[in-house]
Amino acid sequence: MTDNVFTLDNIDKACYYIFVKTNKNSSANPQNGEKMLASLSLELDGDINPRDFLQKASLFHGVLMDHINSEYAEALHQNGLKPYSQHLSYDGQTYRWVLHALNEEAYQKILLPFFDEEMRQISLNHNHLTLSIKGRQMIKTTYQALIDTYYLGLCQRYIPISFCTPTAFKQNGNYVFFPDLRLIYQSLMLRFDAFAENESIYLEETLEQLADYTEVNRYNLHSLSYPLEGVRIPSFMGNVLLKVKGPQPLVNLANLLFRYGGFSGIGIKTAMGMGGIRIDERRKKSD
Repeated sequence: MTDNVFTLDNIDKACYYIFVKTNKNSSANPQNGEKMLASLSLELDGDINPRDFLQKASLFHGVLMDHINSEYAEALHQNGLKPYSQHLSYDGQTYRWVLHALNEEAYQKILLPFFDEEMRQISLNHNHLTLSIKGRQMIKTTYQALIDTYYLGLCQRYIPISFCTPTAFKQNGNYVFFPDLRLIYQSLMLRFDAFAENESIYLEETLEQLADYTEVNRYNLHSLSYPLEGVRIPSFMGNVLLKVKGPQPLVNLANLLFRYGGFSGIGIKTAMGMGGIRIDERRKKSD
């Protein structure tokens, strides 16, 4: 068995490729060429049971499909990776439905209908439950802004990740329900390349470098069985603190990917409420 050898030239080449392709078509105005990312958080109120709220994400996906154009819905059904993700969250006080768009079309056709102030309620017909929308918050950015802030910035080596909804991967026909670093990075890189359009990250060598030079510093996880579409998917939730070693470009690339993951989600069934993550700024650890 040979040792993995880190080469600065290789990782610089991969990251430089991102930089050149982005600058080729960059623009100061998101409406003039930059690719959009957006997140919409809806605060909900009603007769909600906190014990099974997170398990209703597939019902909310049904609501989403009911409110978008039928042709667009059919196109989404035919595609593999989806240009959106959605999940539910409950922090002990507030119930939220969070929707993310990975490109301009998904923003226009999925997020904007729910941002309309005239939409005041959400009906879950399967549960005969109607929830009122108490508040809305929209956050918009661009792929270029993420690259400028994280890849071209000076990021910390420690990245605190909260897997806030059930998360799992599929490998060789089997479910993987622990935070496998290679599968995490692979999921993020493939999604980024699928929707960034003018940018590209995925190289097999870069994936191996990221996985080899990232370590789990500490974790607090639990496994669970997530009911979805008539099956129960083995999955995990909880917190992981990662440390990325190697040169600064590799550290920055990892930070870029996990920030993107806050929009795209990680793993399987992200359109159905799985794989929701966030960077827990409260748990940041300095070098």
